[in-house]
Amino acid sequence: ASNHYLSVLHMDDTLLDDVGLVTTKDHLTSSTLGRIGSARHLMPGQGILCGEQIEGLPKGSDSHSSEAWIRPEKTNGRILGWGNEHAQGKVIMHFRSPPHVEMECYFSGANVSSLGSIPLNQWTHIFHTYEKGDSKIYINGELSNTSKTSDAPLAIKSPARFYIGGWYNHYDYSGVIDEVRLSNTVRSADWVKLQYENQKEFQTLSGIVVQPGDEFSVLPQSAIIDEGSKTTFEVKALGAQKIYWILKKDQRESILDVDRFRVEFDPGRVAKDESVVLQCKAIYPEGIRTQDIDIKILERIPEPSFTLSAPASWNGRDTIEIIPNISNLDSMKAAGAGAIDIRWKVGPLALIKEFANGKLLLKRSQQSGPLDVTATISNGGLGSTESIRIDVREPAKDSWVFRTPDSDEKPQEGQFYSRDDQSQGTLYYNGQLDANITPKTQEVFLRLYADEKLVHSETTKLDADRRFRLSAKLKAGLIKYRIEFGIDQDQVLDSVGDIVCGDAYLIDGQSNALATDTHEKSPTETNTWIRSYAKPSDNAKDNEGNLWVLPVWKAQNGQRAELGWWGMELAKRLVESQKVPIFMINAAVGGTRIDQHQRNAMNPADLSSIYGRMLWRIREAKLTHGIRAILWHQGENDQGSDGPTGGYGWETYHEYFVDMAAGWKQDFPNVQRYYVFQIWPNSCSMGGRQGSGDMLREKQRQLEKLFSNMSILSTLGVEPEGGCHFPLEGWGKFAQMAQPLIERDFYNVPSEQPLTAPNLCRASFNNHRDTIELEFDQPIQWQEQLAHDFYLDGVRIKEVRGSATGKVLTLKLSEPTGATTITYLKEIDWRQDRLLKGINGLAALTFCNVPIEIQPRN
Repeated sequence: ASNHYLSVLHMDDTLLDDVGLVTTKDHLTSSTLGRIGSARHLMPGQGILCGEQIEGLPKGSDSHSSEAWIRPEKTNGRILGWGNEHAQGKVIMHFRSPPHVEMECYFSGANVSSLGSIPLNQWTHIFHTYEKGDSKIYINGELSNTSKTSDAPLAIKSPARFYIGGWYNHYDYSGVIDEVRLSNTVRSADWVKLQYENQKEFQTLSGIVVQPGDEFSVLPQSAIIDEGSKTTFEVKALGAQKIYWILKKDQRESILDVDRFRVEFDPGRVAKDESVVLQCKAIYPEGIRTQDIDIKILERIPEPSFTLSAPASWNGRDTIEIIPNISNLDSMKAAGAGAIDIRWKVGPLALIKEFANGKLLLKRSQQSGPLDVTATISNGGLGSTESIRIDVREPAKDSWVFRTPDSDEKPQEGQFYSRDDQSQGTLYYNGQLDANITPKTQEVFLRLYADEKLVHSETTKLDADRRFRLSAKLKAGLIKYRIEFGIDQDQVLDSVGDIVCGDAYLIDGQSNALATDTHEKSPTETNTWIRSYAKPSDNAKDNEGNLWVLPVWKAQNGQRAELGWWGMELAKRLVESQKVPIFMINAAVGGTRIDQHQRNAMNPADLSSIYGRMLWRIREAKLTHGIRAILWHQGENDQGSDGPTGGYGWETYHEYFVDMAAGWKQDFPNVQRYYVFQIWPNSCSMGGRQGSGDMLREKQRQLEKLFSNMSILSTLGVEPEGGCHFPLEGWGKFAQMAQPLIERDFYNVPSEQPLTAPNLCRASFNNHRDTIELEFDQPIQWQEQLAHDFYLDGVRIKEVRGSATGKVLTLKLSEPTGATTITYLKEIDWRQDRLLKGINGLAALTFCNVPIEIQPRN
């Protein structure tokens, strides 16, 4: 086109390209009010395909511009994308979290991100220009950011693809998109500004058919409306070019409708009588005329009034019910508002909970202390809220939960049995004899051999269905067991060997838990006393039969079970020190967020999920009741804002972890300990300068408060270090840190010093607010160079002197401060050789924005 446009899509019902370059195919989008006329509303799974073999789009590093109006409802969705999926081969306009736009151009020089926050549910004009070495992004007509680099210029291939709302037919945008345009030139700043000014609110580029005359009036001029009802307003706007209906409420304005002479106003629900203003604004050639309509909304529908019924105390084991008692349900029903919605909030303790039939069921607690339960009940309005507090006191010790064996359960060659709280495992041999094969047999026997020495023999009679149930106890230790099953006292029908009994552990998380992503080489050795169970295969037939294996640290030749470097090192250390076989599964998946590790309550062993594949392996191994501890290293991918909520990962990390751990406790009822690693600052360069990684580590540090059976380990201080993945020697330090904790908790191995990383317990000012005392859970040591790494309200302390006495670190400020929070170590500025450590030599856990108590420590 003469004005350099390649494609112009007004996003109206026709979805036609005014230039004619592309032919669109709509995928379930819907028509809605746009910035100019109508537009398209998109949700995940909905989008517009503009072509996959398009000739005529810019190629190589040709200059171009891309633009769109957006009214986003959620973050983390692609507005538009064109090009092809290859290095420096695409231009994607991505609405990311926190709300901003990233031009993602496959690590090319065209990559650039907008600065500042883009509001949700409001119209924003996005404009990107590119010429080789210069990439610019404009927001609402103003230059937001520029990237100038001669490195990695775009190298777009032709023909190209073009999508709106996603990429390669995967649609993920939520909100409205209007006026999508591509150009084969770099539009100037003046062009961009004019484009925005001509299309922004109150422009007259498009509008109503102008009616002759010069009259402006609105009826009715005021109204009194019952909540739940509707009222129509009409405007006579002769000579007007455009009409806006604007609702003013709670000091905020929102556009109710555009270019309508008649609007229907629905006040919705109110909690009490309230007043709003509906403004009609008409644009005339000489200016804007307005009419304010005062509307009073009367409350006519009662809000729920209720109390919560619950016990004052709970042992954290027996299921209890929290029941809302609604006192005005009859009057609500009489007003036609008897249907209710209940939202529960429970915390801060880690729980197993269930919502059923309007009740909250608390099934299990994993911590003692005060538990706050809040219910918000709504019948269409804002809702009413009530809270109660329950005192939770867990028992000192839980009874062992025994697994119910399958009716036809039998051992397999190489099987591992976990020991119970009596230090012995139970082998089951159950089944049914075929009457056609052994019609006269009435008894069967089971013989157990330990290192080929007979240690147990058992005989039982067949029941009426010729079924039998046999079992044998296995003593844990470096012992190889073999069983014989037979009939008629001496006829052996089955013999199974290489059976061991010991302790079972689970590793989970992402790549530093997986601990295989390295170019370093090391032999893939196996150990007869270390067992695992094969990963599930996409081929169902491969998941049948005997899947017991001797795992390797890294599967390089088709092995189906790998423990990772530090997983294998830990297993070997425990075998050597405790003389007991070890079962271990490493269920970690690299590059995953915590929300991707959640349990599917409808199908916990769902093989399409990370959790389901892990659970399938442990169920098939008959070890659900044998997992003693879970080691978790994860969070690198939660430092930013790539999760499903659109917010930062730290904001929901506790919620996701508690729900995941509830799944663990349901599926592995005898799990006794959780060992969690606090990740490396700005790990894998995914934290950034916003401090979101600092807060993620703070949330990991605080996890210990939610559980009575958790220890937090620090990766800070691990050497050799690894900004993303550690080298083998560094991963080996993980095993060295975890081993003494496990030996203390499960093997009664004493320690003369603390085994965990120092953790801050509280921070407090003196009376003059010029001295801060930091109390840790163990003795701490101070070095003057550490003064560089402490911050008050996010700002580095300029002058500070420190000293340590036992568990207390004292920071003496140069002057009093009004700050309220303290931070130790920011990911944007720290050094591995400048770390706060305990006298045990372990690096302290970092902390972020910890409130400082006003009163001094007693």
